[in-house]
Amino acid sequence: MNVTILPLLIFTLLNIPFFLSGDFDNDIVENINSWKVEFEENFSGLTPQDEPENLFILDGSFLVEQNKAGNQLELSGSPVGDFGFMFGPRVREKAMELNFSFLSSKQGRRYPAIAAGIGGIRGYRFRWNASTRKILIYNDETLLLEKVFTWESDQWWKIRFQVIPLKQDKNLLKLKIWPRDLEEPKTWLVEHSDDVLFKGGKCVIWGYPYAGTPIQFDDIRILSIER
Repeated sequence: MNVTILPLLIFTLLNIPFFLSGDFDNDIVENINSWKVEFEENFSGLTPQDEPENLFILDGSFLVEQNKAGNQLELSGSPVGDFGFMFGPRVREKAMELNFSFLSSKQGRRYPAIAAGIGGIRGYRFRWNASTRKILIYNDETLLLEKVFTWESDQWWKIRFQVIPLKQDKNLLKLKIWPRDLEEPKTWLVEHSDDVLFKGGKCVIWGYPYAGTPIQFDDIRILSIER
């Protein structure tokens, strides 16, 4: 090999984005049709005022509510506090995606917050604080990054949150958030790699009705894809 080409080749190999050299083919991961649905709930077949049996309520009042748009899961706005539920199978050694929709509203100067996690209560999670317009990404209690993103009241939002295990105990975290009535953005709001062994687990959603108004959830899904 020409000695003038060798340094350039080494530099190119060392600077390939890490997630493209991981255990997953990037084209397969980006194709949502390649993912397996592990859990799905849209509450349409459930009785209003019932607590869904396929959700493990950690704390708070989560009941099915019916309106003109159909059934949704509603977290009461009273009392004010930190409430959540766990759901789905304990998925192991796979890339995972949690996606769902939610609706909430402010009251005066009081704002709600929501959070969701993959890999159990101490896994990866994001939290969206409407009052500070910040999205926080955590691994357990360790803050990994912050992202400024403005929340709008009385708007249905769509969430896609992924954890993709890579080689050498690295993971790629990806997050999209957009208004549900608009087309899904092509680019991810957050893409972040983290150096922790990801063992998988269940998924969790939290609601923080600090505004004293209900928070509604709908179209909850967990997806996975094999290595």
